[in-house]
Amino acid sequence: MVRRWGRFLFSHHSRYVSLRSASGDASCYFPFEFQGGYITQNTVTPEGAVRYSRINITENAIPLWGMCHKRRDNNVILMTGSEEASCYRCFHLKLVSKNVLRVLAADKDYLSKCHTNEEKALASCLTDEDLLNEAKNTEIILYKFHEWDGAEVRQEYCPIHGRYRMTYSVDSSDTTDGIECDSVESEVDNCPSGSALNLRFRNCAFPDREVTFECLGHWRGFGNRNYLALLSTGNESHLGPKYRCATYTENPKTGEIEISFSRDSTCRSIERQYLRHPNSRYTNGNGIGSEYHHEVLTLRPIPLEFGPVTQYCSFPSWLIGRWEHVIVNQNQLIYKDHNTFKTYTMKCVKNYTNHDSNKYIVYSQTQCGEEMYQCLKIERRDTNVFEFQISSRQSANYTATICNDFYFNDDRWLTQGRLDSNDIVSPCPIIGEFSGIIPDDEGLCAKLSSECESQDIMYYQISACDYMNEVYEEREYRCLGQWTHRNIVYTYTQRRDVGTYECFVGTMLSERQIFIKEAGEHCQRDVNPHRFGMELNKVAHCTQPEVFKSPGRPTHKYSDVPQPTQRPGLANGGGGGGGAGGHTGILAGTNGNHYHQTTYGFVIRNPSRKPSASSSFSSFSPPGVAPSKYSG
Repeated sequence: MVRRWGRFLFSHHSRYVSLRSASGDASCYFPFEFQGGYITQNTVTPEGAVRYSRINITENAIPLWGMCHKRRDNNVILMTGSEEASCYRCFHLKLVSKNVLRVLAADKDYLSKCHTNEEKALASCLTDEDLLNEAKNTEIILYKFHEWDGAEVRQEYCPIHGRYRMTYSVDSSDTTDGIECDSVESEVDNCPSGSALNLRFRNCAFPDREVTFECLGHWRGFGNRNYLALLSTGNESHLGPKYRCATYTENPKTGEIEISFSRDSTCRSIERQYLRHPNSRYTNGNGIGSEYHHEVLTLRPIPLEFGPVTQYCSFPSWLIGRWEHVIVNQNQLIYKDHNTFKTYTMKCVKNYTNHDSNKYIVYSQTQCGEEMYQCLKIERRDTNVFEFQISSRQSANYTATICNDFYFNDDRWLTQGRLDSNDIVSPCPIIGEFSGIIPDDEGLCAKLSSECESQDIMYYQISACDYMNEVYEEREYRCLGQWTHRNIVYTYTQRRDVGTYECFVGTMLSERQIFIKEAGEHCQRDVNPHRFGMELNKVAHCTQPEVFKSPGRPTHKYSDVPQPTQRPGLANGGGGGGGAGGHTGILAGTNGNHYHQTTYGFVIRNPSRKPSASSSFSSFSPPGVAPSKYSG
């Protein structure tokens, strides 16, 4: 059963109860974001062709690999066979981007080796040191090709934008002569969509051709390397594997970018570029006569021309830096619109000070060369959060009228979190532990808890109300900032396990009773948490921290508190299961039939970091009541 509240979906969670193991032991489930269909490299033919296999991840299994038996942070124990003859394997799963799942195993023949009991499998899991030592683990890259419901995967923005001149070279043991293209006529761009890279080879040593790569995701990997996953949209074999993994580096001074491709669909084989053939023009005199592959694309930016602009203004110093979809320097703002996949490069032309000092007239160009004047309205919400709007009117010529209030909607903002925000802390709006029953989902409870030592981290957990060890979903959030709008507190968070950003709204009826609800990625206004949100009641205070063995759980100790008076018609939430985590919204059905939306959840801080100046907002308040701090 699916219900609509505004623009959000909530599915019936009771199907999870039917999945409980017959023995009553804790069941094991994969996060919603993991579920779907994937492609992974299977074999490589002697001719170099890559063969793929498909892998499906459901809510509680990876067929052929095993059923989800136990999860401990990013490690998961998969079980095959019967209770009498079980086979256990440990895998390390990390979602490095929305469409790329990185799996690490201790053995190369991970499917043929297994353990006879859970304890031995847990002991075989990769340690933190093993994860950093590529010689001690085997990497499997899974590329998602459809979501849990069969829908196509969501587009991902490429980390490379604009127009470039390119050179291309391949030096491989598979070819007697290297392949080169250093023609000044060859170009790369991402017009019309910022989710693709279009390569146009002209006047090269091979026939002219065009290649388009769809960007599946990018991430920061071991050794601070930047990785990029690509899907070739062509079917020609000379374009290389269908799925490509690459690393890229950018020169911050020149903007020049170098992309090094893997020879297959794995990410480890990129390292083979350092093994040179003795006759290779890349050798340093100590070439190695073994298998090697060096495939590099070098991009040199074609500068944008801002012809009509003769003078510039400056953006405020607090805005300069990298945000989720925005990069700002002194007089330039680059915005990647993740709805239209257009990239806007905006030059600050004038600070519109007639009425508002937070409006800026900008001269804007898209990656396709479209030019216009627009007006930006910018509001600083907290140290690590700002919101902005783009005027609904644009003009081919400079005019101050595009900054009129008529062209802005105060209820529609774009919310951005700062990427380099580790040094400044914004406490979360709860202290202690709260529990409640998920609305319209009988039998499922939620628990929201703060990290008592680090006030900018929150955990959220979904469990069966009657079975405390039956945990269906766990999440961890870091609070980036909060502010009050129309007597409702907005809290902007980053979900640490998958890297996404989410906004929550909350009100507080007392220090021990709060109502919270999701507000989407961009902090939707006019969301009433008291009417449509989830009621959470405080069940424990924060006390002095104690050593806690599991690094994936809060290092705190709670003391019990009396249960507050219930709201009429709602059951007590104190029977909720388990420890800490982070989410509420819709969970799954037995066949992955669910849609996820986070409705309640949050994150903590390192006490050595500097608190945010806006920490006074760290409380929820009911409509019409001024915010007031509360603690356990």
